[in-house]
This record gives sequence, structure tokens and C-alpha cells, in this order.
Amino acid sequence: MKKLATGLVVAVPVALFCLACYFVFSAPPEPPFDWRLHMSQADHDAIVATLNHLFTRAAYTVTWAIQLGYVAWLFVRWQSQKRSATN
Repeated sequence: MKKLATGLVVAVPVALFCLACYFVFSAPPEPPFDWRLHMSQADHDAIVATLNHLFTRAAYTVTWAIQLGYVAWLFVRWQSQKRSATN
């Protein structure tokens, strides 16, 4: 049971980091520099709003992954110290 819990605690930050990578790599491309020749202001604003939203979600997801990764590292260290104390 402890190995399963340790695996889950370690897997959550990894999954969150993969989700953040998905957010970044699935985002639509940025508008070209000469976007005024190709699209309206409303289309440009829609693309930029989508990009801002996806990158904000990715930033929050990476933050959570780092924090939960640190908690997972503390949990693994605590388990190893607890095991070495009983031996």
C-alpha cells in the first residue's frame, strides 16, 4: 500500500507537468507580424485571448506541479527515514 501511495504522490506532479506541456504545445500559433493585412482586430484579439488563457493555465499548472513535486520529494524522504529508523 505504501508503494502505491508513493507512486501516486510522485505521478501527480509528472502528470500535471505533462498537462502544462500539452497546454503550451496545443496552443494556436501566434498571429503573424503583419496580421493587420490578414485578419480583423476581433480575430486577432480572439487569438491573443486564447493564447493568454492557455499560457496562464500552463503557468499555474507548472506551479502546482513544482509544489506537489516538492511534497512528493518530502514524502519519499520521510518514508526512507522512517524505514531506516525502524531497522
